[in-house]
Amino acid sequence: MFGNGKLAARSALAAGLAGLAMLAATPALASAGAPAGTGSFKTWSAAQRAAGFRLKKASRTYGLRRTNAILVSKCEVPGKLSKRDVYAEWQGSKRRYLVIDQNNSGGACSNFGGARPLGTYRVQGHRARMYGFCGIGRLPSCRARNVVLVLAWKAGQRYYVTYSSNEWRSTLVGFSRSLRRV
Repeated sequence: MFGNGKLAARSALAAGLAGLAMLAATPALASAGAPAGTGSFKTWSAAQRAAGFRLKKASRTYGLRRTNAILVSKCEVPGKLSKRDVYAEWQGSKRRYLVIDQNNSGGACSNFGGARPLGTYRVQGHRARMYGFCGIGRLPSCRARNVVLVLAWKAGQRYYVTYSSNEWRSTLVGFSRSLRRV
């Protein structure tokens, strides 16, 4: 089903992460005179204005830095095209990263693909489910650090998905629990 381990992990992630697709489809930086709604933004306040709902950003990023713009795009689910999906990524050495993908559609705006369920956690009073791209074919064991993890939960009409690569489960949970309003 999957090819070599590293290539398979990258392929699974590339196929599943909506944020990576948004990078190709989103215009460069939105100008000050452009209509709000979608685009790439340097600041959280500008992204929040475009998204039209209160965003959350991580207060704990485990030494990783946000090096790319914050992306705001339309939710790609039929019937929810007027809703917005917001993506931000923090990167570090050794292919480490943490991602927050949040929307105001009340459900998922994308499908992160076929991942293995790994457990349930509490995040800010909500039940969150963790999945991993691991333990299948030549992918690393689900107990290893070098896997792609996904944590997803709903809070009212907001839907949150956090991702990590080359991080422990506890790091992704801690990152998710550190989300605070902009």
